[in-house]
Amino acid sequence: MTSRHQGSEERPFDVADPGSEERSFDIEGEVNNLRYVLARASAMGIATQAMIEVGTWGDDADEDRHRLESVSHLVGAGVEALRAATKFGDQLAARLAKHTAEHIAVALAQYGSGA
Repeated sequence: MTSRHQGSEERPFDVADPGSEERSFDIEGEVNNLRYVLARASAMGIATQAMIEVGTWGDDADEDRHRLESVSHLVGAGVEALRAATKFGDQLAARLAKHTAEHIAVALAQYGSGA
């Protein structure tokens, strides 16, 4: 899964594997990606609500069936967006915890050595 944000470059939603040797971590960029997936989930909910509230139900069976199918697709897309946001948030939290723990360990090592 990728996002498009400033500069229109594609960025992966999956944060680097916590076991990887990568030391750099773009917190601002990753939080921006999380905001993107949350905004997508929110948009699905808003669109679903609007589809349900538009017009009256029961006047035309064919129109009702079409609207109900559209609502069903929006709900499914919203669920997928929420799952993606949850997964990304979990990955980001794990990465932040690892990043913070590494910084604390380095600071403690420096403090202990008198550096």
